[in-house]
Amino acid sequence: MTTDDQNKIFKLAYGFVNDTNSHIYLTGKAGTGKTTFLRYVKMNCEKNLVVVAPTGVAAINAGGVTMHSFFQLPFNPYIPHAQTGFGMNANVVDKNTLLKNIRFNSQKRKLLEELQLLIIDEVSMLRADMLDAIDTILRSFRRNQRPFGGVQMLFIGDLYQLPPVVTDNDKDLFDQHYTSPFFFHAKVFEQTKPLFVELKKIYRQTEETFIDLLNKVRHNRLEYDDFELLNERYKPNFKGEANQYITLTSHNFKADKINEHELNVLNARIHEFKGEIKNDFGEKQLPTEMILRLKEGAQVMFIKNDSSPEKKYYNGKIVIIHKINNDEITVKFPDTSELLVLEKETWDNVSYELNTEKNEIEEKILGQFIQYPLRLAWAITIHKSQGLTFEKAIIDAGYSFAAGQVYVALSRCTSLEGLVLHSPITAMSIHSDQRISEFGRNELQENELEQKLYEDRKLFQVERLQRLFQWTKMIDAAQELHDETMAVTAITDKSEAAAFCKTIINKTKEQKEISHKFQSELQALMNEMLISDDATKLLQRMEKAIEYFVRIIYDDLIMPLSKFMEALQNRSRLRTYFAKVQEIDMIWWHKINELQKASFNGQLIAKKLKPYAKEEAVKIIVPPKVKKGDSSKDSLIYYQGGKTIEEIAAIRKLAQSTIEGHLSEYIITGELGIETFLNPTQIQKIKETYESSTDATTKVIKEKLNDEFTYGQLRMAVNYLLFKKEISLIGKLPPLPKK
Repeated sequence: MTTDDQNKIFKLAYGFVNDTNSHIYLTGKAGTGKTTFLRYVKMNCEKNLVVVAPTGVAAINAGGVTMHSFFQLPFNPYIPHAQTGFGMNANVVDKNTLLKNIRFNSQKRKLLEELQLLIIDEVSMLRADMLDAIDTILRSFRRNQRPFGGVQMLFIGDLYQLPPVVTDNDKDLFDQHYTSPFFFHAKVFEQTKPLFVELKKIYRQTEETFIDLLNKVRHNRLEYDDFELLNERYKPNFKGEANQYITLTSHNFKADKINEHELNVLNARIHEFKGEIKNDFGEKQLPTEMILRLKEGAQVMFIKNDSSPEKKYYNGKIVIIHKINNDEITVKFPDTSELLVLEKETWDNVSYELNTEKNEIEEKILGQFIQYPLRLAWAITIHKSQGLTFEKAIIDAGYSFAAGQVYVALSRCTSLEGLVLHSPITAMSIHSDQRISEFGRNELQENELEQKLYEDRKLFQVERLQRLFQWTKMIDAAQELHDETMAVTAITDKSEAAAFCKTIINKTKEQKEISHKFQSELQALMNEMLISDDATKLLQRMEKAIEYFVRIIYDDLIMPLSKFMEALQNRSRLRTYFAKVQEIDMIWWHKINELQKASFNGQLIAKKLKPYAKEEAVKIIVPPKVKKGDSSKDSLIYYQGGKTIEEIAAIRKLAQSTIEGHLSEYIITGELGIETFLNPTQIQKIKETYESSTDATTKVIKEKLNDEFTYGQLRMAVNYLLFKKEISLIGKLPPLPKK
């Protein structure tokens, strides 16, 4: 993914996300790249992250999940210390009720424990009480009383756009407990404050006069001359015939009425295109109609960026239906008269799960929606237009503007010339909230951000070093081993097993005592480093400590456990127990890996340490179920049976990239040919990029090729070249999976 190297605020903001633990509110006027920033963080950030949004459509667009589904949030107001009972405030959820009604399974609890970064998109719609509910849940399930349970928060959105909704029934109650419904008035911010970062560079508009005008609308600072300039665009009878204008209205029924009327006027046969839902994809999440009703000559807009390498269209681009032939749609670009035969697009409904082996949070596809990326575009609501870009638009909202709607509507346009008003803009139409302006005064200037990033980076590194020697999870794992072992009836010699578990618990407690004493020493060394800016002494002591703790974890915990389990290897009815012990074993290995990979200013600390690898220990092997074939083999069987990668992914409930990875294993063996996946030109392009790169990881190759190929396709190409013996892996891509 390419970014603007000249955008310093963008780079600073990413520095705060990736290299600090600061809470951040990232904002910016319409068209400044907030969505681009979110995608960049998702692709590049090294932290375990989750993306949530207030609504289903916003979550799909952000590539995340809804806040309510992820956290099991209530729909009633959350007042932590509300006095409920006897019919009083029965509509309110208090802290006890909130936590009592949450049903997280063990996997979800572990995921929350490993969560490092929570991103909330479209934060303008996030209500303060819901953020307090999230704070309460994170503190409780992470057993950490710091704000948000120690999770870093990234809030993305523009408060001058669509506001949070408080119903009339809840308003009086809400006003008693909160200064405003905006997220920044949540109670949690009495203990911490988000860093205010605003993206400045506008990419949607280039016309200085229009940019200045939009800025004044945003902050409710229009003067007489500004109203005059804006209302020069007032043309109440203008219909925009044959000029590809889209009408932005305040209500759904108005937009639907306009679209239906214009569609009926066209003298052409109507065609229906039914979308396809695979597995779990809710109707409220649909980005377009399940059944698209289209005619030749219809004005439509794309609702997704072009996923092909050509990038011919973007979200909001208006085109005309040129021809419909059976199930094939050809559109015409009005500005160039170019024709394009459309392909259907796929939207993923994702969830998050913890990969216990890698200790990483991964996306899992729950369901998919497949449809042509179109919707009728003679009209759309202002609410649904948020995030879109139009070259020509008619604003038709009358006097029913809600707060922020004028700005959202006007800022969709790329120029003043392409804007037409069906109702005049008056001072009564412009709404702005003084509380938002006051919150905006927290913004730091660029030089202040640079200084704060420098300071916060040092503090973040200190926190990371301190976390290396926290032993809570190690103790919990030892106790869990004891509890699991004592609960298994198939282990007949309970006294021997109990003695073993007791030894393990005692060893972890001894380690905790030593780590606690070292943390005191570490704190003094860190304070000295922060004052002198010289980390030599600190790093020397850290290196010795890492070597010591890695050795004792391996010698005192991992090896004894491996030998204990080896003795049970041939016992029956122990499959579930073995799987559980495997998870406990992984917790200790994660700590070893964490210590071995510890770095400071990008440099490895324990440089002389001989790395411990899990393969060196006696493996804890879970006894197999009835043999069904390995995961890759199953994917191969489906593929040879005529299923597409997309269909296999849906059947197996795996990501398409995972299926591509499975199939790539059979390309290097020659069992599958490359021709059905990539053509010779594509293979040659990948080969040239690979051979010209000194650091040829799939990520590097993918970036150099401007994301033209998926990771799975790159792996397929490299495996094919290896099979043909046309390249070498030495010093480049990591070893391929073994069959």
